[in-house]
Amino acid sequence: MTVESTGTGQLGRYLRLFDAGPRLGWVHRDPESLRRPFVEPEPQRQQVEVGYENRATAARLDHEERRGSALKVGGGVAAACFVLSYFVGPVMAVLGVVAIVVALARMALAAQRLSSATGHLTTQQSALEKHFQSSWQMWQQRRQHHESGQEQWVRGLDAWGSLPLGADIRRLDVFGGSQRGREGFLTVFGASTLQDRPVIVVDLTQALVCRELSVLAEAAGVPVDVQLLPSRMAESSIVGGLGPHELVHALVEAVHGDNPEAGRADRAVDTRILTQLCGALGDDVSVARLGAGLRVLMGEADDTACLSRDERNRIADDLLNDKNKDQVRDSLFRLVSFVHPLERLGAAREGRGPGYLTCLALDFGAGSASTELLADLAVQSVMRRLASFEETAPAVLLALGEQGLQRRHLEQLAQVCERRGSPLVLLQPHLRDAAEQMIGGGTVAFMKLGNHQEANVAADFIGREHSFVLHSLTDTEGRTVNTSVAETVGSSVSRGTTHSESVTRGRNWGSSSSTSYQGGSNPFSSSSSTSSGGSHSTTTGTSTSVTHTSNESTTRTTGDSDSTSLATGRQRVYEYVLEPTQLQALAEFSLLVVERRAGGAVFVHPADCNPNIVLLDRVSTAPLPQFDLPPATQIPAQHPAPQHLYPAAPQHPYAPAAHPAPPYAPAGQQPYPTAPAQPYTTGFQPAAPQQPQWPSHGQPHQPGGGGWTQGPPASWPGQQPGTQR
Repeated sequence: MTVESTGTGQLGRYLRLFDAGPRLGWVHRDPESLRRPFVEPEPQRQQVEVGYENRATAARLDHEERRGSALKVGGGVAAACFVLSYFVGPVMAVLGVVAIVVALARMALAAQRLSSATGHLTTQQSALEKHFQSSWQMWQQRRQHHESGQEQWVRGLDAWGSLPLGADIRRLDVFGGSQRGREGFLTVFGASTLQDRPVIVVDLTQALVCRELSVLAEAAGVPVDVQLLPSRMAESSIVGGLGPHELVHALVEAVHGDNPEAGRADRAVDTRILTQLCGALGDDVSVARLGAGLRVLMGEADDTACLSRDERNRIADDLLNDKNKDQVRDSLFRLVSFVHPLERLGAAREGRGPGYLTCLALDFGAGSASTELLADLAVQSVMRRLASFEETAPAVLLALGEQGLQRRHLEQLAQVCERRGSPLVLLQPHLRDAAEQMIGGGTVAFMKLGNHQEANVAADFIGREHSFVLHSLTDTEGRTVNTSVAETVGSSVSRGTTHSESVTRGRNWGSSSSTSYQGGSNPFSSSSSTSSGGSHSTTTGTSTSVTHTSNESTTRTTGDSDSTSLATGRQRVYEYVLEPTQLQALAEFSLLVVERRAGGAVFVHPADCNPNIVLLDRVSTAPLPQFDLPPATQIPAQHPAPQHLYPAAPQHPYAPAAHPAPPYAPAGQQPYPTAPAQPYTTGFQPAAPQQPQWPSHGQPHQPGGGGWTQGPPASWPGQQPGTQR
C-alpha cells in the first residue's frame, strides 16, 4: 500500500500521516538543546620572557649609575686637574681632558647597551602582540564559522519525531482517554500502519471514533469499506464467507457474550440446535434462513420466502421430536429472540468491493440487546476470519465502548492475533473489570484517566522506585548581645631612706735614706734607698628619698553577633514513578507508553497523538535521531554536521520517494496487489468502489445515497476553531 506523501493535493500535509512506519504519536525535542557551544578558549596575550625585561632593567640602572658617576667623579677629577694646571703645568690640563673623555665613553657605552636591550624588548613585545592579534582573528573566524554551522544545522533539525511501535510488539493495550483523544490515536496509528499492511478497525464505542481515519484514508486514495451496525447491517460482511460451523459458533458466543458465568451446557445446547438446523438447510446457510428455521421449530408462522415448503416440513417434523422441543424450548426462544433482529445481516452485501481499510462500527444510538449482540458477533467474526485465511494478516484495532467485552473473548482474540502474527491494539476507555484483569498482557499505554481508582491502578502497574527527597527543612536565626564594664582604681606610696656616713681625716708621713759608695779603682759600686709613707681619710653623709604612685583605669566591652543557619535533610523513599494525580491531569492527546526492561527497570515514553501536529513545521514522520556529542576541543575548518545514529533514515523526511507510486494506477493495473487478501471480501474491483456515506445526525438514512463525500468532514481536526494545537 503506497500513498504519495506530498504537501499538495486535497489533504495537503495530512497525507504525511500515511508515511510508512507504524507510529503511536509524536515526541517533541527542542532543537536548541542540541546546539553545541564553541568550547575553544579565547587566546590570551603572552607575557614577554623575564630575561628581556631583566636585561632592559639592568641596562637602564647601569646607564643611570654610569651617568651619575661620570658627572660626579669625572667632573670632579677634571675640575681638580684644571685647577692644578695653574700651579703644576699643562700636564694636569691634559689629565683633566682625559678624565672627561673617559667619563663620556663610559656614558656612551651604557647608553648603547640600554638602547640595545630596550630594542630587543620592544621587538619581542611587538612580535607577541602581532601573534596575539593573528591568533585572535583566527579564533574569531573559527567561532563565527562554528556558530553559523550550528545555526544552520539546528535550523535543519526536526522539533517533532514519531514514537514508533516496536518491531517485537504484537499487542498494545491503551487505557483511558477521551473520545477525541482515542480518535486521534486511531488516526495516527491506523494511517501509518496502512503503508505496511491492511487494517481492520472494530469500533464499538457508538461514537464513530474511526470516522476521521476512514475519511482521510478515502481522500488519500485508499479503498475503504465502512460497515455501520445496525443501521446498515444489510451491507455488512461480518458473516459473509463464514462456513456453517463458524457461523454457528460465532452466534453462540455472541449470544452468551454478556454473561461471564455462561454455562457450557447452555452453549452446548444452543450449538447443537443450530448445527442440526444448518444440516437441514444444506449448503445455503444464512442468518435469515436460520431465523426462519428457528421460528418453524418454535411453531410460529413464517411468511418469508427464505425457506421452501419442503424445508419447513423437514425442519418441523424431522429435526426434533415433540419431547425434545419441550426440553429445549427456552433455548429456542432465546435463539429466536437474538437471531430475529439480525436476519437482514449481509443481505445486500453482494457487489461491494474489498477495503484495504475495513471499519466495523456501531453507529449512534442507545444501547440495546441487538446492538450488543452485533458487537460480540463482529469480534467473533474477526477472530474466525483471522484463524481461517492464509494471506498476510491485517492489523486489528479494537476500540471498546463503555460496556466492554468479556475477558475470555478478548483473550481469545489476542491469542488468534498472536498466532497469525497480526498486530492487535485494544483501546479501552476504563481500567476496571476485565481491563484491570488483562493489564500487562502486552505493551501498555495510558491516556488521561479521570477516575482516581483507575489512576491508582495505573500508577501501581507502572510501579515504584527509590529516590531521595527533601525530608526536613530547618531555619534558625539568632542574635546575641554582650556588654561588660570593668573599672580599676589603684594607689601606691613608697618611701625609702638611705644613711651614709663619711669621716675624712688626713695624715701623711714618709722617710727616706740613701747610701752610696764608689771606688775609683773598684769596678763595683753600691747604693741603697729607703722610702715610706701613709694616708688616712674618713667621710660621713646622710640622704633620704620618698616616692608616691597613684593609677586608675576603666575597661568597657560590648559584643553584638547575629547567626542564621539553614539545614535540609533528605531521606530515601519508595514512591510511584508517576503519581495518580499526574495520570489524571494528562492532556487530551497525551500518551504514556510503559516499557519494562530486563532487571525490572521501567521507562515511560511520553508522546502526543494529535493528528494536527503534521501541520506544524519541522515535523518528521520518522523517529528523531540520537546524536553523540562528545566535548570537542578543536573545531576543524570544515565542521561537519553530527551524524545520525540511524543511517537508513532519510535526511529529508518531507521529500517524496525517488519513484513514488501513484495513488491510482493506470487502467489494467492493480494499485493494491495485496487487497484480495482481505477476509471480508471475495473479489476486488478498485475501479468502482461503492462505499456508504456517513449518516448525518437527525436525518434518516438513505441506502441509495451516493458514494463517499470527498474531503475532510466538518468535524475534521483543524476545521473548527480551538482544535489546532
